[in-house]
Amino acid sequence: MHISELDELEASVSDLLTMAKVELEQNRLQQQRDRQIQDAVAQIEARLKPLLAKIEQVLQEFSREGQQDSETKLRLEKKAADIRQEIADAPTLAAQLADRQLILSEERLLDERITEQTAQWRRELKADLMEMIEEQHDFFSATDASIAVRGYANDLKAIGCLEEVVEALINQINSHSEEGPVARLRGSHEQTLTFIYNKALENRSRVDRAPDVQPTARHRKSEKRPALYTDLSGKVLVFGGHDRLQTAVKNRLRDSAINLMWYTEQDGLQLAAQGESQISGGDLIIIVTGYASHSLTERAIEACRRANKTYEIVNTTGMTRLLEVIESGLKAKQLARHWKQG
Repeated sequence: MHISELDELEASVSDLLTMAKVELEQNRLQQQRDRQIQDAVAQIEARLKPLLAKIEQVLQEFSREGQQDSETKLRLEKKAADIRQEIADAPTLAAQLADRQLILSEERLLDERITEQTAQWRRELKADLMEMIEEQHDFFSATDASIAVRGYANDLKAIGCLEEVVEALINQINSHSEEGPVARLRGSHEQTLTFIYNKALENRSRVDRAPDVQPTARHRKSEKRPALYTDLSGKVLVFGGHDRLQTAVKNRLRDSAINLMWYTEQDGLQLAAQGESQISGGDLIIIVTGYASHSLTERAIEACRRANKTYEIVNTTGMTRLLEVIESGLKAKQLARHWKQG
């Protein structure tokens, strides 16, 4: 197996392990969410039901005394009705609080995933830079390599290898110097790199065709830093879910070429009807059953059937699962188009 294949295997395993961690953590968070809702409802009921019982007891006393027009009695009846409504709304309110926490936790997990991918990319970048430096076989091109290295200084510092790369650069410059070891540490490694970089710019200004030494992406899959979902494109329609979920998903997809159209129950059925008219032109139609009303769900499914369009049912109130469906669905569409064109 070639070394580049080993690099690719290592990177793919690292990404899979990170994804597995996210999925396992997501399952744990979902179970934790269910427990949070149960605990929150129990706490609300434990405080409100005794209050309601006391009010109802006093109201019975008013009835026995025949005091029907008492202002206090009317206020107690209003308070009892409010408490009953609070108890009825407790599961929904508890779910909203739990889902807010769930989305925050999922944000952290996705940030951890991109952090690990970026660290892997930076390690591969270091390997590309070291090979670039080693491939320079004259003094001027070895010096010119400092311009490319300096452009990635922050990435190298982030993984603690700026010193190693700068020392490799110094050694390569000196190995091709006719005047002995002219390159040496001047203060910190970063200050030294800046000094060599300025010398390289001076060298470039003295010639018509200066070398432009850049690293080849041999170890990296791409010259671009990793970013989730940026390679996705297409028209995606989502029916259901809730506003916090919509905001979180849209924020994660903001750098992609996805045209995301979302219709929640809060938008009303009139706006959802406008979304149904867009179904025929959609690349991916998703129906989120978490928090979706039956009327919204049924109407979206019926609209898909009329347009002869397939759809995905996603039973979630979290962000990660929905993003996975969008990513896998659009990549499958892109692959199908590629094979069709081929």
